[in-house]
Parts: sequence; structure tokens; C-alpha cells
Amino acid sequence: MAMLATAICLGGCKKEEAETPATPSGGGGGSSTPASTTPAFTDASGVLIAVNTLTSYDVGGIPVEIQMGTALGMFPSAGNASVYLDGGTVSLEGTTLTKNANNAYFATPDQTNPTGIDLSGSTHWVVSGNGEVPAIDRSPSFSFPSVGTITSSTTITRSDGYTLNVSGVNNADSVVFVVGNIIKTKAPGTLSCNFSAAELGTEGAGATVIQVSPYTFQNEMIGGKKIYFGKQSSRTLSATFQ
Repeated sequence: MAMLATAICLGGCKKEEAETPATPSGGGGGSSTPASTTPAFTDASGVLIAVNTLTSYDVGGIPVEIQMGTALGMFPSAGNASVYLDGGTVSLEGTTLTKNANNAYFATPDQTNPTGIDLSGSTHWVVSGNGEVPAIDRSPSFSFPSVGTITSSTTITRSDGYTLNVSGVNNADSVVFVVGNIIKTKAPGTLSCNFSAAELGTEGAGATVIQVSPYTFQNEMIGGKKIYFGKQSSRTLSATFQ
């Protein structure tokens, strides 16, 4: 299953990005865990993101798709965006997020709730607040972006380069394409992304994932703080580097 990254680095983010150059974050072996595609905002006092993950498998020749709802939140301090503040209790659709040791909040599926948070209806966020973090009670009304089927081969010959294609993307501010640990962010409506042989050369042979993750976001001033609400859809397939 796709795993939601819990280590998040706040960096620059534009609402419409032509392309972020590939940034290898690992190598020396294939990985079946997707790299983090979480958007980042430099001016945020709070970031609350709901993620709708669609993971496809081939089970005995029969295609199977699993939908999972996950979430994350963080409250960067004014003096150092890489330091997160304790925001009290944070919940999405009644599910309380777990606070990590660095004060990042996350909710992922587990054995008792394998499909995670039900994101088919509203996305109701409740934050109790704490100190510089304001209390929040909001249900952002904008829609999740949609992501179609990944049509590229799941066998990746690194020396040949690779093109990751998706059948459709709608209602997105940006589209993130991932092959292994290589991430590229492109403008809304982009359906294809090329990865060169040189870029793929940083990856090792073996199991990996390919992923297309469009996202959209809005921000709102709450208690004098700029809070970003994001919605991300993520289509993931298992793949193999050769």
C-alpha cells in the first residue's frame, strides 16, 4: 500500500508551476514506497491537507483498486518554518490525527481502519488551537482534483528514459509526477512527464512505484494567521526498475 510521508520540508510553492527539476532523494535500490508529494507553502502559519489515495494492483490477472483517505497537518513557527508548533488536537471528519514528535500531525490507514478517513463527503477540520495556533473549525468547499488512469508501462528500463502518462487530470493547481524517488511538478492539465536516462540512473534496480498526484489549495486568515487547506488525489501503481 501507498504510505503517506510524515517528514515534510516547507519550501516554495507556486499556484501554477511549469516544472520543478527532478530532485533525486535516494538511490542505490528500488523502493516500493512513494516519495512525498506534499505541497509546501513558505508563508503558512498552518497547513491542513486531505489526501485521497488510489492504489491499483494486479491480483491473479484481475485489476484491483483500493481507495484510502489520509491527512496531515503542521503549524510552522513564525521564526523558523522547519519548526512546527503544537496545535492541540487536530481532526478531520471526526478522525483524530496523531501528533508526531516534531509536532507534525498525520492520519494513515491501519489494520482496524484499512481504508482510512472517508473523504467522499465533506472535509471537516477541527483544531483545538494552542498558543500561537488559532482554533479552527472549517469545511473547505472546493473539490478534490480528479486523476485518471496511468497508461504507461510498469516496467521501466532506466537506460532508455521513461514517460509517465495519465489519461486525465481536472481541477488541479499543479500536478506532481513521481517515478521512484524522482519528483517533478508541472502545470495544471499536464498529462505527460518525461524522465531522462540520466535522472533514472540515480535509481537502483528492483521494485518501485509510479504516481500522479494533482493537488489544489486555498488559504484563509483565521485568528490573524494564514492557514492553507489542501486537497490532493494520488494515483499509484507498483512498478519495476530494470
